[in-house]
Amino acid sequence: MNLARGLEKRLENLVDGASAAVFRGRMHPVDIASKVVRQLDFLATDTPAGPQVPNRLHVMLNPADLDPTADHARLVAELEDVLVTTAYATGWRIVGPPAVDLTVDPTIPKGVLSCSGEAVRGRLPTWAQLIADDGSVALSISVNRTLIGRDLDCDIRLVNPEISRHHAVVYTQGGTPRMFDLGSSNGTYINRSRLTRSAHTLQPGDSVVLGDLPFTFRPVT
Repeated sequence: MNLARGLEKRLENLVDGASAAVFRGRMHPVDIASKVVRQLDFLATDTPAGPQVPNRLHVMLNPADLDPTADHARLVAELEDVLVTTAYATGWRIVGPPAVDLTVDPTIPKGVLSCSGEAVRGRLPTWAQLIADDGSVALSISVNRTLIGRDLDCDIRLVNPEISRHHAVVYTQGGTPRMFDLGSSNGTYINRSRLTRSAHTLQPGDSVVLGDLPFTFRPVT
């Protein structure tokens, strides 16, 4: 996928103009953010729940591209905002809060951005819940592309013989919550319709049945 196109306007909204002003003659913050997003695209890896990007990034620039008098802490905060906003807008899996290290390296050519990263689990805000119809449990969904199943690697683990090892995935993309089945033995149902591997849009109050376990979908705002 190529995410560079169409990002400039959104990046300009995220990267505040006040911080951009001090970078005259250097690499503009919007350019830095756009390059980071391109690198995220390259760094995305396949997982059972779908494409995952690192939430901890190490960004390196040539010293000539970064104004030493600028507010680097503010730029880092803006890049972290870009990271998490892009992940949710694109539907990427992200497993922890964003953290960006911004450093300079004279061996990097001017105008080039080097980026590496890793996925580090951490606490994320809950954006939805699956509430058991009998009121016994409320499953919190915080990881984008939450993997539901019986296996130890699942974000939400349901130890039940009706649940497959990797059963279903819940995620948000562009503000729209979605769900799909992973070929489970006993199925995933939304409002009595069995899901396939194609994503189905979730609405507040939808009935969600995993195997024989009934839940109600509730977004958290």
